[in-house]
Amino acid sequence: MPVDILAFGPHPDDAEIGAGGLLRKAKNLGYRTGIVDMTSGDMGWGTPEIRAEESRRAGAILGLDVRECLDLGDCRIEDTFEIRCKAAAAIRRHRPSIVLAPYYDLPIGRGLGHNDHYKTGEIVANAYNLAHLHKAPVEGEPFQALAIYFYFIPPGQRATFVVDITDVAPAWLDAIDQHTSQFYHPERPRPAHLPHPREAFEANARYWGWQIGAKYGQAFLATAPLRVSDPMTLVRDVVPRP
Repeated sequence: MPVDILAFGPHPDDAEIGAGGLLRKAKNLGYRTGIVDMTSGDMGWGTPEIRAEESRRAGAILGLDVRECLDLGDCRIEDTFEIRCKAAAAIRRHRPSIVLAPYYDLPIGRGLGHNDHYKTGEIVANAYNLAHLHKAPVEGEPFQALAIYFYFIPPGQRATFVVDITDVAPAWLDAIDQHTSQFYHPERPRPAHLPHPREAFEANARYWGWQIGAKYGQAFLATAPLRVSDPMTLVRDVVPRP
């Protein structure tokens, strides 16, 4: 069965961090959701087998209908035509209405600008188009998703929209916590003065939530205008500030 929303993540845990709240919220609203991991995270802490099990547990908490790993090689993702075709095949396979991916215009380096992060954004943005071309050498029947939105918005970049994830924030953070090899690894000591990554993720969600009058929010960027038929849908759930 097709999914309604399909999120691409560079490594196991990235889609949870950047879009997990939206995915859990969408599931509560009755939509089918899925994640495609571009790599098994084999360069990170933990083995691919451990990370696959962590991803399974996280996916169960988010209520995912599908999850798969393309296993393209941690730190080795490149925006090639061959890899675009693999991502396009995943889009054809799952036939989503909405595709999510990391934003591709990120500061290069560690963190958000990890090679696999911004290149996943480039690959998926191109695959989004490639998936509908009948002559493209892509496995599966041609399919055009309706929209692509980006997460991992860099500092200083304005979001196009923010999803109120207050009601699903506990489940979202619990899903992130399942990736214990990355965030609770005993061989990866963390200086006492630095916040735990979970605190950083929660603080970021509070930052975006505050801007829409909610406790927690998850931000996304659209690179094309959004079509609105009824402008009142933009304010229907807005709670006036006191």
